[in-house]
Amino acid sequence: MQMPINMKTVEEQYEDVPHDMAPYMDTDEHVYNFGFGLNWSGCIKDKRSSKYMR
Repeated sequence: MQMPINMKTVEEQYEDVPHDMAPYMDTDEHVYNFGFGLNWSGCIKDKRSSKYMR
């Protein structure tokens, strides 16, 4: 999922074309583009997820 920079960007994007919008950038210059903040190192195995694991 991409976070758009503004509503005009949303209205002008093509629904069937991925990654075709200008993403939002916060004051710390984090760009909220596809995959921002994801961690691909595997499942979380600590107290946050222990109650959901079997």
